[in-house]
Amino acid sequence: MKKALVALLVSGMMSSAFAGVVIEEGFDDVNGLQSKGWILENNSTPGGATPGWFQGNTGFTSQSGDANSYAASNYNVAGENGIINNWLYTPEFSTALGATVSFWLNAVDEAGFSDSFSFGYTGADGVLVSLMPAFTVSTGGWKQYTANIAAAAGMTRFAFQHTGAQATSNYVGLDTLSISAPDAAEVPEPASILILAAGAMGLVAARRRKRA
Repeated sequence: MKKALVALLVSGMMSSAFAGVVIEEGFDDVNGLQSKGWILENNSTPGGATPGWFQGNTGFTSQSGDANSYAASNYNVAGENGIINNWLYTPEFSTALGATVSFWLNAVDEAGFSDSFSFGYTGADGVLVSLMPAFTVSTGGWKQYTANIAAAAGMTRFAFQHTGAQATSNYVGLDTLSISAPDAAEVPEPASILILAAGAMGLVAARRRKRA
C-alpha cells in the first residue's frame, strides 16, 4: 500500500459552489451501510470482540441528528495488545471533474488513551493510491475535515481508517459525510490550480463546537 502525503492548493479563482452532492451520509443506520454500497473491513490483528464499525452508543452525542447517529470504532475491534486496522469505504463515485469530501471526527477524552485516524482514496482499480499519515483525533468536540480530490478519469472510494495500538486506543466517532462534485462549467483552468505534491488531495481542518 502506498502511503503518500499530498496537498492540493486551489486558487481563489476556483468557484466554491458545487453542482450537487454525490454522497451524503449521516450514519443513522451503520448496520445498513453495506446495502448502500459501503465496505466495512476490519483488518485488525488479532481480531477483537467487536467486528468493526458500529452504531455510536457512548461517550458523546452525534454531530447532527439523533444522539447516536454516527459511526464508531473502539479498542475492542482488535484483540488485547493488538494493532487496530479498521476500515470504512464509501460507495464508488466518479472523479472525472474532481470532488470535495467533508466529514467530522470526535474521540472520547480519557487520560492515558488516544485514537489515531487516517483517510484517503482508492484508484480506479480499487487499490489505495493516497493515504494521509495517521493523526490523533482531538477530543472535547467534533472537528470538521475537508479533502479536495483533483479531476482524474475513473471511479474511486473514499477510505477512513481507525488505527493504532489497541492498548492505548479508546473510542472514535465519524459523522456527517458529504461528497460533492463540481459542475463542468465550474472546473477551473489548469493555471488556477497549483499542485504542491505529486498527489491529488488537499486537507483543511476547522475546529468547531459540537452542536447542542
